[in-house]
Parts: sequence; C-alpha cells; structure tokens
Amino acid sequence: MVFLPGPNFRQIFKAAAIWQPACLAFAMLVAATSGRAQEPPFDSTADTVFDIIQTDDPSSFVCLDYRGRAIRQMWDQRQDGEADLNTFLFQAYFSDGPAIDIVLNPEFATDAEARAEAMRYVRGLGQLPPLLRAGIRQFGIHKGDQGFHGGPGKIFMYQDRTTLRIAQNHLEESLMHEAVHASLDATYRDDPAWRAAQDSDGRFVTAYAAAHPEGEDLAESLLFAYGLLRHPGRIPPVDSDAILSVMPARMKVIAAILETDAKVAQTAQPPDSCE
Repeated sequence: MVFLPGPNFRQIFKAAAIWQPACLAFAMLVAATSGRAQEPPFDSTADTVFDIIQTDDPSSFVCLDYRGRAIRQMWDQRQDGEADLNTFLFQAYFSDGPAIDIVLNPEFATDAEARAEAMRYVRGLGQLPPLLRAGIRQFGIHKGDQGFHGGPGKIFMYQDRTTLRIAQNHLEESLMHEAVHASLDATYRDDPAWRAAQDSDGRFVTAYAAAHPEGEDLAESLLFAYGLLRHPGRIPPVDSDAILSVMPARMKVIAAILETDAKVAQTAQPPDSCE
C-alpha cells in the first residue's frame, strides 16, 4: 500500500526542509562557541598586550659592580649546549635581597660594552618581587635573537631579543616569566597544592601553558595573577574576568606563594666600588 501525504503533511515536510539547514547551522555555531570558550584566552605572556610591570615602576636596584673576568659555564641556544667561557662578571645589588651574578659572553669584547648591556636588565630585575630574584644564582647574557630561557638558579637572555622586548614594553614581563623558572619551579611546579589547583581549574590561561602544562603553566599563570593582585588596573575588566574564570584555584595558590616574600635571604651590602 502506498501512502500519499495530504496537504497538511506536505506543509510539514516543506517546513522541515526549510528549518533543517537552519537548525544544523545553529548547532554548529553552538558547538564552535563552546569550543572557543574552552580555549585559553591568550597565546602566551610574551605576546600579551598588557604592560603589567611598567618601566617607571619603582625598582630596588642599587648598583652594578664589575668583578673582572671569570670562567663561568653558560648555556647557549645557538650552540645547543653549555660551555665554560671567560665571561665578564658583574654583581648586581638590590635594596631588598641578595646580589645576583650577571655574566656576559666574551663576545661583548670589552667591559664597557658588557656593562652597557647588563644595565639594560638590572632595573627590571629590581622591579620583581624579592622572592623571584632570590633563587637566581646566575643571570647570563649572550648576543643573538634566541628565545629567553631559565631553569633552577639560572636565566639566559639574548641581546637582540631583548631589544625587541624593550620596544614592546615587555622586557619586565619576560624577566618575571624566566625568574619563576629560576626561583620557583623547583619548589612549586610539582607541589601537590599546585597540581590540585591545576586539576580543579581544568583550563589554562595561555595556549603556551596548555601545550606545556608541567613546565610552563606556573610561569605563565603567575604573571597574570601578579597583575591582578598587585596592579589590577593594568588589565582591562573583560580580560580580568577571563583570567579569573580560567584559574580561580591557581590564583589562590599564587597569592599564597607571593606572600612568602618576607622569607627572602638577607640583603647584601654593596662594596664601595659598586656603581
């Protein structure tokens, strides 16, 4: 038996034919929006447009003392390895924490050239919370345009990349990111409280952190948390809301970490030769 639809059924089929594509498009839009909502709100701290630590913010930097030439081991991304170099050695002194050894690749040729390059970093280092400087035993500087990198106790910077970051008003933010690797990673990166906060939040503030959750999430998250905690007016409200929605549990952990500044080692007194 063949069923022949009457006029009412024809109208229903016609309406369905019209609405089906629209419903499909709506479903696709909802799925895409939901997917975007799960994506990190930012690419990386290096690419953020926020000037969280500003050049004219107060700095605890006091002076830079030249200690002469000294053999130091320096990692160099251009060589993909580490070598003992006859570096230019300086010590940077701060009013609220220990001194930091600043070592420069001998490719800078003269102590005057090395000093001029070192001076581009030390004021920014003095703008960091003392806790983030306390673990830096060696701050190395090369020529070149490689990406900055840091690990327990050490940070390595590259002259041309620094020039770019200064032009972008982001050198201080880059220093904070690398200082987290040097001073905090060994203590907090695998801490149960931090791991539990990561699991509780379930999302990441940057795509870089999402791609490297074990090695980069703390360094990426701390800069944004620091901005909201110490300089809330420097991040627009809509972006502040996005940050808070992504990492509420990690915000609490980072706030507790930053409160440990009082435990930093005693301030070093500079020698009379320090300029």
